[in-house]
Amino acid sequence: GGTVVWDKNLTKTIENAIAEIDKQMSRQLSEIMQQDDFQRLEGSWRGLGKLVRESETGQSLKIKLVDFQKDELLEQFEDAPAVDRSPLFDALYQKEFGTAGGEPYGLLLGDFNFSHKDEDVSLLRYMGETAAASHAPFIAAANPEMFEIDSYTTFDEGKPVAAGFDSPTYAAWNAFRESDDARYVSLTLPQTLARLPYGDKGLSTDSFTYEELGTDAEGNPLPKDNSQLVWSNAAFELGLKMSQSHTAFGWCTAIRGLENGGKVENLPNLTYLSDAGDIQQQCPTEVNLTDEREKELSDLGFLPLVHYKNTNFGVFIGGQTTQKPKVFVDPDATSNAAISARLPYIMASSRIAHYLKVMGRDMLGSNLEASDIQKDLQTWIDQYTNSGAVGNAERSKTPLCESRIQVVEQPGRPGSYSAVAHLRPWLQLEELTTSVRMVTKIPG
Repeated sequence: GGTVVWDKNLTKTIENAIAEIDKQMSRQLSEIMQQDDFQRLEGSWRGLGKLVRESETGQSLKIKLVDFQKDELLEQFEDAPAVDRSPLFDALYQKEFGTAGGEPYGLLLGDFNFSHKDEDVSLLRYMGETAAASHAPFIAAANPEMFEIDSYTTFDEGKPVAAGFDSPTYAAWNAFRESDDARYVSLTLPQTLARLPYGDKGLSTDSFTYEELGTDAEGNPLPKDNSQLVWSNAAFELGLKMSQSHTAFGWCTAIRGLENGGKVENLPNLTYLSDAGDIQQQCPTEVNLTDEREKELSDLGFLPLVHYKNTNFGVFIGGQTTQKPKVFVDPDATSNAAISARLPYIMASSRIAHYLKVMGRDMLGSNLEASDIQKDLQTWIDQYTNSGAVGNAERSKTPLCESRIQVVEQPGRPGSYSAVAHLRPWLQLEELTTSVRMVTKIPG
């Protein structure tokens, strides 16, 4: 407990007593606020809150929330006879994408953290298969355990992380990366600071003077380490980038790079005095990633958020999915495989798949031949194709450099067709030398 020294001035004595009570209450409340489960819950709600608050929702953009624990989701998949018989697959595919009048989902965002352990990789496989069938990429996060470390701050030590991924302990993870469905999964890292600490020079409270942390010589909140702060899943920030790209251009493709939609702004800016009296900034993304580390992580199939030092923003520089691009004898084929594993391409081609299926389904029963359906679908996609587009803004509105649609009847299924889309998208600082093929079935 605390003590109050009586002063001849009664008002001062009362003020001292109130200040001491505030200190005691601050210590007690911080015991709750900094408990691991409480911090994770607060981080989840603050990440979700920012996504919803800063997205322009309406008829063309809807956010739906469903409550699943990670182990519960895995159990549902494993209890089902097959992935396409699971409750989540039914909700995402059968009742929306696979149903006339349904509204296909464009993105699945999981507030989950994954390691390379077998159970986690199994869930990623199930989610990848569901996402690929629904043409709705799944984004979540990788946790430090993925790299067999306790905290992402270990990256500050400068040790390469790629070598460990060749060991047998990563067998399940590496096998997953080789699968086609892996390009429908992206894992972000590290976490983002969800809020400033409460305090006189942080977030204020109305009820009493709450100092969540200790303070420096000037009264700034001073965390002992990252565990005293509230962090959110970076997948929420990536989801927000997609939402904002959709609002600006109608496509979720402008999501990477400083100048093309990948900039994550207004991260909480916590500064304090070091022991030497210098002003220090708490990194709002857990750790400052060097260019070398960002490239290494991207090559390993992760999507890092890079904090720009001494600023309040970070940038998704790459757009990598978890898939390990295939390598071919032909260098152009190898390059195209790498680009087709990028998230902006997957987002664009997935949305096109939605439209081709819905539009083609509406044409069935109208006595149209395959050639007529093909002509109508080509006319539709031509409005998003511009081989002469210049600059990021124009290319974000017309994300395809070339497009060609083929509609062919499915063997042994009269009245059923496959729409084959050959797409060559615009991509930043990269060139796709040939088109990439995508197939959607009408009806599914």
